[in-house]
Amino acid sequence: MTQTVQGPAAPTTTTSSIPVTAPVTAVVVTAGLTRYLPTTLAALAAQVRRPLRVLVVDVGGPDGVAAALDEAFAGSPAPAPRLARTTAPAAKTFGQAVTRGLLTVAEALGESPTPWLWLLHDDSAPAPTALLELMRAVSHAPSVAVAGAKQRTWTEPERLLEVGLRTTRWGRRMSDVEAGELDQGQHDGRTDVLGVGLAGALVRRDVWDALRGTDAALGPFGDGLDLSRRARLAGHRVVVVPAAVVRHAQALYQGLRDADAGPETDLDGDGEPDLGDPRRSFAARRRSAVHARLVAAPLPLVPFVAVVGLLAAVVRALGQLAVKQPGLAVAELTGCLAALGRPGAVLRARRVAARTRAVPRRTLWPLQAGLRDVWTQEQDRRLARLEARKVQRAPSELELGELAAMATRRRWTALGLTAVLLVASLAAFGRLLGPVVGAGARLVGGALALSSSSVGQLWQAASSGWVRDGLGHAAPADPLLTVLTVLTLLAGHTQAVVDVLMLGAVVLSGIGAWAAAGAATRSAGVRAWAALVWAAAPALLLGIGGGHLGAVVAHAALPWVALGMARAVGVQRVDQVLSGLVTVRRGDDEDDGIVDLDEDAEPGAVASTAPTTAIPSPRPAPTPAGGVASAAGTIGVAPVAAAASSDGSSTESVGEPVHLGESTPEPGPLLVGTPDPTGSVAGAAGAALALAVAVAGAPVLLAPAVVLAVVAAATAPRRRGRLLLVPVPAVVLAGPLLAEVVRRGVPGLRLLLAEPGLPAQSVPSGPLLRLLGVPTDPGALVPAGLHGTLATVWPLALVGTVLLLAVLALLRGAAVARGVRVGWLVAVVGLAAATVQAQLPAVHDADGVGRAWVGASLSLALLGLLTAATLGTDRLQARLTRSTFGWRQPLAVLGSVVVVAVAVGSLASWVWTAPGATSLRSLGRPVVPAVAQQAQQGADASRVLALSATTDGVSWELLRGDGLDLVDQAAAVQTGSLGGGLRSATVAAADPATTELRTLVARLTSTAPGDVAGPLGGLAVAHVVVPPLPVGTSDTDPAAAARAQLVGRLDATPGLERVTENASGTLWRVRPAVGADGSPAPTVVTSWARLAKAAGDVTDPATAVTAVAATDANVDTTVPAGATTRVLVLAERADPGWHAWLDGRPLRSVQLGWRQTFEVGAAGGHLVVRYDSPTRTGWLALLAVTGVVTGLLALPIRRRRAGRS
Repeated sequence: MTQTVQGPAAPTTTTSSIPVTAPVTAVVVTAGLTRYLPTTLAALAAQVRRPLRVLVVDVGGPDGVAAALDEAFAGSPAPAPRLARTTAPAAKTFGQAVTRGLLTVAEALGESPTPWLWLLHDDSAPAPTALLELMRAVSHAPSVAVAGAKQRTWTEPERLLEVGLRTTRWGRRMSDVEAGELDQGQHDGRTDVLGVGLAGALVRRDVWDALRGTDAALGPFGDGLDLSRRARLAGHRVVVVPAAVVRHAQALYQGLRDADAGPETDLDGDGEPDLGDPRRSFAARRRSAVHARLVAAPLPLVPFVAVVGLLAAVVRALGQLAVKQPGLAVAELTGCLAALGRPGAVLRARRVAARTRAVPRRTLWPLQAGLRDVWTQEQDRRLARLEARKVQRAPSELELGELAAMATRRRWTALGLTAVLLVASLAAFGRLLGPVVGAGARLVGGALALSSSSVGQLWQAASSGWVRDGLGHAAPADPLLTVLTVLTLLAGHTQAVVDVLMLGAVVLSGIGAWAAAGAATRSAGVRAWAALVWAAAPALLLGIGGGHLGAVVAHAALPWVALGMARAVGVQRVDQVLSGLVTVRRGDDEDDGIVDLDEDAEPGAVASTAPTTAIPSPRPAPTPAGGVASAAGTIGVAPVAAAASSDGSSTESVGEPVHLGESTPEPGPLLVGTPDPTGSVAGAAGAALALAVAVAGAPVLLAPAVVLAVVAAATAPRRRGRLLLVPVPAVVLAGPLLAEVVRRGVPGLRLLLAEPGLPAQSVPSGPLLRLLGVPTDPGALVPAGLHGTLATVWPLALVGTVLLLAVLALLRGAAVARGVRVGWLVAVVGLAAATVQAQLPAVHDADGVGRAWVGASLSLALLGLLTAATLGTDRLQARLTRSTFGWRQPLAVLGSVVVVAVAVGSLASWVWTAPGATSLRSLGRPVVPAVAQQAQQGADASRVLALSATTDGVSWELLRGDGLDLVDQAAAVQTGSLGGGLRSATVAAADPATTELRTLVARLTSTAPGDVAGPLGGLAVAHVVVPPLPVGTSDTDPAAAARAQLVGRLDATPGLERVTENASGTLWRVRPAVGADGSPAPTVVTSWARLAKAAGDVTDPATAVTAVAATDANVDTTVPAGATTRVLVLAERADPGWHAWLDGRPLRSVQLGWRQTFEVGAAGGHLVVRYDSPTRTGWLALLAVTGVVTGLLALPIRRRRAGRS
């Protein structure tokens, strides 16, 4: 319903004391009675030159517009203009509201329209002379159709917003006004511009009608620039009148429309209200910007602009993620897609613009900005931001000196620690480093497999869903392969990555622990001790010796998880020094006899993030090193205000202090280097990436990590959602593994208990040893000179001291109570996981069924204990300094000497015992002779059957490369061979493929009659090899006799022809024997893929088959036509994931025993065969999105403050 209020008519001429009336209709659009409207109407009533009519268009909102309109003009001594109010609830934009309001008034009053429209938002208050200056400008230039005003901020002090607008040719908006810029007349020389804002703009009525107002698709953003541009193309001028000033609150831009009402202030003087946040309107602004570019582009370039806009949105979204703005990243994409999803609106806007265009687009070029202008503006803004940060956050020279001294001590300690760990690693692995680094030997032994695959092969194994172990299995690969793929891209070779991870594990773990300990203490000595403990942990040292690559990787990654979690919620310690403000205020405190005391404060390096309580000092306190002393005591150094986060985000006052206090913080920062109380997005993302790496190495950590993340989120003082998202990348990375667990049901839980690498049983230690961090028999850590009780206690002493300190940490006060409890919770969860692993069998190897390695779970438990112990010992020296000398000081010194000596001694004893106790060895020879490797790499893609004689029988392995490779192993495969319940696992019955292979091996080793070339060829086996005996084995050893007997039997087996015997072993070629009657030997095909008759037996040499070229379990070749229907047979287990195409036509899968078979027919053509897991594409897409988003969020790039762009 429309309501019109008619006011008294204003005279057209006045005396000198009465404002002159202009032929203008002032249109104010408002959403009901807003908090800005009364000020805007009052400013309108105070105009020196008044409009003929004032029209207020109400689009819906709180009542009271009419009363506000009457009240604004009631107190004026001059006659009021003709006042009118109308409603337009259906109007969606400012332009629609103006057009409908004018139409309603014209119909109701029947008056002729005024020649000019003065457009005002409800939050744009004009200066008294604004209309006067606008009319003066247009009266002197009849060609002007749009005249804009200079816009200033609504808040005090007033700052410039814009003095006209321009864009680049590709649509980038530029106002040439810096954020918070003072108005000193520096832009008052501007006149002709490309565009102006509509707030306070004077528009000719006929031009408004001809242009059909603003483009409704733009919404509230960019409408003024679009209208100005169309007016320019219609042959009119657009000018800005700097003398006409309008205060503009930009409520929509700042997102203040829905904000709680309150005083708008600009305390920092940046030109934006303190309650405003431009991020709230970012999506709408991006949608309008993309729409405007589509409308303004020449018609042939519109598809190109759309594609480039979409690509730019993706790049911009990635950039927003890098600066820790995930919400804006989503807005970048949604805004662009929303604009591209409205082609009808683009077409309508282009038709409207085309009707009025009278001049070519090139007439706008002089008014547009060039690349140099953009570059100059960005440089100026960058320098301005840098200077602002220096002014706001730069410490004084004295404070810089203190921080530098602390950093120097820390740096030298870190270098010394690294040197110690490096020397220890060199001494322990000296016999391996020469062959591995100098001669190119490969590191093997224990559970560590060879890693000779290329990046492509590694990625194929990690993502295909097919494990090429033996005759192949449809199973998920170990998540560790994905991590190794990323690392191999950096290092260039998988074996080099594995060698660095294993031989450098002690150094890598120590560095990680040093960094993580810095979140709990800023004491360099305590951090070095924690790093030594972590680097000398039995779980790590025994894991290295046993070749447990996954557990070693998890151990090295866990400290970074802890560090990222602490930073995510802002509870990490940072270097802090007293601000000069404390010195200035110290005298007042001394006069009052009151000082700030902090029981746990360490002068010079303070980590508390909460205020302390001011209490009288009962006696003079000694002056600690680096502290600030007074006659009454030591000044407390707890922070009282927030600082900038590590990723640059703006912060606020601490809402929940980590260290409990009762006083109210006084205004003003007292510390330099205050930690961010709101946490760090980069920290959470870094923790997520580190956790993904740890879970990839030890999937058993996934469930504990999720539990701990949920508990941590429930107890964290702030930013709890970040902690809940930390396990997401790990869950996505392990997605295929988790899907397999769900598919198998309860027995599938073994998948999470197993580890990547070669299957190797472990004998878990007892509960007491697990509590002390020892996963298995610790004898490898005991030096030869220790015996008896000392030999038993020595490997337990390291974690024992940590356990004792963690228990004592429970007695500390509230300052560290929460952190200590969290540490103990982590320890309990880790021990629980280790107990589950120790009870449930999850490994099937040559020795039978056994338990998996529990080292990774004990690493998690040690992480918790070490966290509690580090927090408990933090700032011990400062507390002792404040105490009267007594028994505490000698006891503390003695305890410190003991714990340090135990840590150093544990590392030294490992250096002493490692050369003889580790199962790692360097392999400098090829496992498979060169002749067989060439056959494997050829078109046949054949296999090698390796037979090893032992005193218990003969073991066999099907090899695809130079030995058992890491990419051919998967926990899902080896646990799939287990049956029965979780606690009583048994070896499952062999499938037909395994049965056929076992039968053939038994035939080879028992000198059974008959030619074996056909059966071996049917398995794609082209060579048989018997590896050499270990170095040092004597000829009288039973193993030597067993090997000699096996070689003799193979020499006598029809179908095998000895090729060579060298360092890699004895090699036979598969070749059919000549018939007893002298008939020629049949041809045997040993290729992985072959064409055969539909009813033929591929293991029978008499069956005519044709080899098909293949590479890495894939076929991409051309096959000739045949005379009859044929089938394509793969020497691989059948699975629905195998697909084949002939000239693009899918081939039907048929059943032929256990082998994957396709019906080809008689036609020839281009044949393609590959394995495609049905969930591979979806998982890879999810993994890519998660990885990119998390990686960008983890980048240490400072977050920019939200503001005008």
